Amino acid sequence: MPYPSTQPPPVSRRLSRPEGLRLLGNVTFGRIVFISRALPGIQLVSHVMDGEDLLVGLPGDCEVVKLLTQLSPVVYEADVLDTATRHGWSIVLTGRAGLVEDDEEIARALRRLRPWPGEEISVVVRIHPELVTGTRIEDATAAAR
Repeated sequence: MPYPSTQPPPVSRRLSRPEGLRLLGNVTFGRIVFISRALPGIQLVSHVMDGEDLLVGLPGDCEVVKLLTQLSPVVYEADVLDTATRHGWSIVLTGRAGLVEDDEEIARALRRLRPWPGEEISVVVRIHPELVTGTRIEDATAAAR
């Protein structure tokens, strides 16, 4: 027989654009979603914020880089979730992505990006967010503050 929890149930609330962008700045990885040969693709990548834009580091030989010879629509998702409490947040950013071509800007981004072990970042992509949506799941007392 399951025992009822003495904790209040978690509640979900929508996040504003500024809060979503701030939370994206608190993590260093997410997933870029793109379309290739009429099929969706998803790749785990590292990122840093540059104002409201997202800079994503990619290996030069990955599928996404081949698609970004011009500004292309992409979706980016990042989250932090605690599986024990089921609290956390998820942000989805939709925007246009393009390759960063300025050598100084690439060098600055490469100093800040933290690649995955064994990954070599050689390309930087800038995503300008057009739409930022998100959800935070927390206990009811935190949501009331």
